[in-house]
Amino acid sequence: MNLPKIRIKVPGTSANLGPGFDLMGMALKIYNEFDFHFPKDAKFHFTLKNGEELPFSEKENLVLESYLSYFSHFLPEISPPQYHCKMDLSLPLKGGLGSSASAIVAGLCLAREVHKASKWNLLPTEKEFLQFLSEWERHPDNTLPAYLGGFVFAYSTHGEKLRYFRKKFPSSVSLFILTPEFSISTEESRKTLPKQYPTSDVIFNLSRLGAWMHFLDKRKFGDLLVALEDKMHTPYRIMNGSPLHKISNLLDSVQLGHCLSGSGPSLLVFIERKNVAKILPKLEEKINSLMNELDLSFRFSRVKADDLGTQISLH
Repeated sequence: MNLPKIRIKVPGTSANLGPGFDLMGMALKIYNEFDFHFPKDAKFHFTLKNGEELPFSEKENLVLESYLSYFSHFLPEISPPQYHCKMDLSLPLKGGLGSSASAIVAGLCLAREVHKASKWNLLPTEKEFLQFLSEWERHPDNTLPAYLGGFVFAYSTHGEKLRYFRKKFPSSVSLFILTPEFSISTEESRKTLPKQYPTSDVIFNLSRLGAWMHFLDKRKFGDLLVALEDKMHTPYRIMNGSPLHKISNLLDSVQLGHCLSGSGPSLLVFIERKNVAKILPKLEEKINSLMNELDLSFRFSRVKADDLGTQISLH
């Protein structure tokens, strides 16, 4: 079987976006790129583009795990072709910017391309593929925006079919990512969440989801500031006294919209585009001062929303 070289470019994501825990996410123009080729007698082999050691163990290889799971689900009688993979990883591992989702999307998209090229039997429909993708790690707020691009509201719980809608994020708002240099485990972070919430907190979050829909429709920055408020996961993941709490307080003090990106530690910061030139110099000065006080390395950079999603090219 003669398979082409396949390149898959997957955008990063920011999930939850305040009140949309496990429901909302958006794609960002930061990318992980994966180059696959299928030499004769290939064995599964993974390297980084720069030749450095892999930043994850064999058991944590979600590209391979998701690739094999596609065959188990859609092609159980077929032995998956093995390949060599070279990766160019711009998304930080455990940074809250969708590095795991990028690996899952890459593995599943690769398997589908191999399926398509090999013509074994009928391909899954796009609806079937999206359903499988959304269920793979039960976080469609990450995997769907990584695959589709844009702002995505998605849900698929208790075995029901996937439902989602996708919109472009308004260009009138500029996006920035602030990443303090420490890691947070999504699994450990989830353990801090309560098993039950007060009814008032649930109603609060439902109202903020409505504010998100209003912002996407009317595109008023004041609506976004309300939409980002959250009582169901942010207070438990940004705890009093933590570095993230102090950073969040700084952003609140200058009345900037922000939210924890995924489980963190990255924060997504929103500034009305027309005010960026006025606000940014003083903001960067305050961030530098706080990070020096906290003795933390960090990255603070502008980023754009990605509307294309995963890009696949054959060579």
